[in-house]
Amino acid sequence: MKIKQILNNNALLLSKGSNEVVAVSNGIGFKRKVGDFVDESEVDKIFVLDTHELVEHFSYLLNKVPQKHIAVVFEIVAHAESILGRKMNDYIYLALIDHLDYAIRRYRDGVAVRSPLSWEVKHLYKVEFEIGLFGLNVINTKLDLEMDEEEAVMIGLHFVNTQSDDKNMQQTLRATGMIQDILNIVKYQFKIELDESSINYMRFVTHLKFFVQRVLEYEEPNEMVVNELHNLMKNLYRDAYNCVQSIALYLFENFNRKITQDEEVYLMIHINRVTQREV
Repeated sequence: MKIKQILNNNALLLSKGSNEVVAVSNGIGFKRKVGDFVDESEVDKIFVLDTHELVEHFSYLLNKVPQKHIAVVFEIVAHAESILGRKMNDYIYLALIDHLDYAIRRYRDGVAVRSPLSWEVKHLYKVEFEIGLFGLNVINTKLDLEMDEEEAVMIGLHFVNTQSDDKNMQQTLRATGMIQDILNIVKYQFKIELDESSINYMRFVTHLKFFVQRVLEYEEPNEMVVNELHNLMKNLYRDAYNCVQSIALYLFENFNRKITQDEEVYLMIHINRVTQREV
């Protein structure tokens, strides 16, 4: 790999075949010059991003952002990988470094920002929120700051977003808002509060996450197949069926989406479980 640009002592922009990559390793840029070759064995982490624009933006951040801020992001991502049990896409590093750089400048300017989805992240994405709390503690401890819990929410949202290949935060925010709206419909229809610590609640929320993803990736079905189980469930769980009709109306009026009878059946099953065991 050949050096195209020395970003700092710990980061290089390299050409690898026809691709541009960013290489990070402690001291890798020291006493190097453009045109030198670098062996992969010298590199701790190679970032491969989708477009030249993303590579340029990441290179700019690595050149501009203090090394201790970058080290904090690496620690947060490593913790997230251990908790979630999977490797993060390279994009998360760019997103978090960019976010942290802006958040610190905003904090020092005394500008407080509250996420409109603070409650939803804390209750619907508890693992990701815990990662955010870990990140908040690392930021405050290692960078001598006193950021509040809202920063944990925003960090958590970035890891919620990694569940989709789309890398579209707006899609994540939209999906999270839809889940909360559906939960509110259930609570209003049955006039109860849901036990967020119950297994049935957690199962329901998990189902809603995938359900909403399917709704957002919607394709009009060729035909609405009549489901015999749907007729049985409709008669057996009348209250759950009525609630599903309210959810279907919400989705159609707000997103112009229809749901199939198969989807209605699964929603009825989960709604019946989550409401019948509540007191």
